[in-house]
Amino acid sequence: MIEKVRQKIMAFIESDKDVPLLAGFSVGFYMLLFYYSKNFALANSFHQILALSAYYVVMPVLVFFIGYKLSEKVRSGAFRRHFLFTGIPAFFLFFLFQINQVWLHKKIILAASLVVIVLLSFKFSRYYKLFIVLLFIMSVFNIKPLAGAAYKAIIASDEWKKLPDDIENITFKHRPNIYYIQPDGYASSYNLKHNPHYNFDNSEFEAFLKLNGFTLYADYRSNYPSTLLSNSATFSMKHHYIARDVEAFGARGIIMGNNPVLRILKNNGYHTSFITQNPYLIMNRPELGYDYSNIDYSDIPYIKDGFTVTRDVMADFKSHMDKQSNSGNFYFVQRFLPGHVAVYDNGNSAEEEKQVYLDRLRQGNEFLQEIITYINENDPEGLIIIGADHGGFTGFSSTSETHTKIQDRALIYSLFGAHLSIKWNNPLAQEYDNELNTGVNLFRTVFSFLAEDKQYLDKLEEDSSYMPLKNPKGCFKYIDDKGNIVFEEI
Repeated sequence: MIEKVRQKIMAFIESDKDVPLLAGFSVGFYMLLFYYSKNFALANSFHQILALSAYYVVMPVLVFFIGYKLSEKVRSGAFRRHFLFTGIPAFFLFFLFQINQVWLHKKIILAASLVVIVLLSFKFSRYYKLFIVLLFIMSVFNIKPLAGAAYKAIIASDEWKKLPDDIENITFKHRPNIYYIQPDGYASSYNLKHNPHYNFDNSEFEAFLKLNGFTLYADYRSNYPSTLLSNSATFSMKHHYIARDVEAFGARGIIMGNNPVLRILKNNGYHTSFITQNPYLIMNRPELGYDYSNIDYSDIPYIKDGFTVTRDVMADFKSHMDKQSNSGNFYFVQRFLPGHVAVYDNGNSAEEEKQVYLDRLRQGNEFLQEIITYINENDPEGLIIIGADHGGFTGFSSTSETHTKIQDRALIYSLFGAHLSIKWNNPLAQEYDNELNTGVNLFRTVFSFLAEDKQYLDKLEEDSSYMPLKNPKGCFKYIDDKGNIVFEEI
């Protein structure tokens, strides 16, 4: 069997028949699979699949076909094969370097590679089909992650999304503008003061918050360790327990799409706006549940990851807020400060990463003071929520270290301990926020307060925190409903 396959491959390679269309397709097919094996969660919308298929597959097929036909009129058959021999690796390297942004500035590497390929073509051009065979063999190794994502999509269940009561029918008695400002990775007040991995005096900023009428929730924490996993639970008002499809590709569709939080707001006459620093939450172009976004999908590149697209959050917020009505507006404002320690090991120690984080935290404080002051001056009755998505991960030199089981309490709380402060503008809020401990119950608490209906507080989700691990592999509960450190596989 193997021998027959080998013979067929050799006969194909040594055949005198040229295959320009197959040459173009082999490059495009490999690159399309390669791209999606690495970036499925960022490019799983229909429009992206269509655009990337045209870019990676249709374009090289057309170039090879047209180039081959033109070369027939210019030179001999040998020249046609020179074109095919050099064209396949040239397209391959161009696409690969384009994805790998680390190499984008090293154009000399691409130029030198092309020179070598051209020189080799003078002797080996008749074997260009070997490239085609290798690309198809290499494509096989990209199928596994795509098959895994497809499997997760097939077995995914929406059961976890079902709310335990009729809170979606809730009617607000008060309709203030709501400002949900999310400073990425901003650690909780308790963490900053008492956790040895932070040990930071944030009293000046906290005094500013109290002076402006904010209630601080010192022990607040996230239910999950990442922006996508945490926000998926927050905007669903439900635990997803790191459902496979949510972790793999579904989070952005939940956060930015037709989720319970946005449905409840719209049912109560709210206009919803999303204002962000970069398109991290909309890179895969989910069906947008917001009425407005300061970044349009046409601004987001198809090939690159979109982090090159940045906006001045404060300027965009001011401009948009000035155009809105005096009440009934919901703003989700996202700013990637202070963030967290490096994702991958960059040579810095944990202490060096901590200092970088604290410098960004100071910058984050300046932004928060500016936006809070602006809101108070223009909308003193607005309900302002400063709610981080997770902690800052200080104590680690990189977030990749958290993929292995952790038992140290301070390190675990460094992951999950997140800032929350709310300007309620009403002392009655104290009757509703006694059990506001984690993100999954944030909006249920806020909506119960606005409706003056405590029955919805009877269905609070458990205040537990979960972590996906590689060693041991699985998803584990790290913190239970009472705030105790545990280690239970789910």
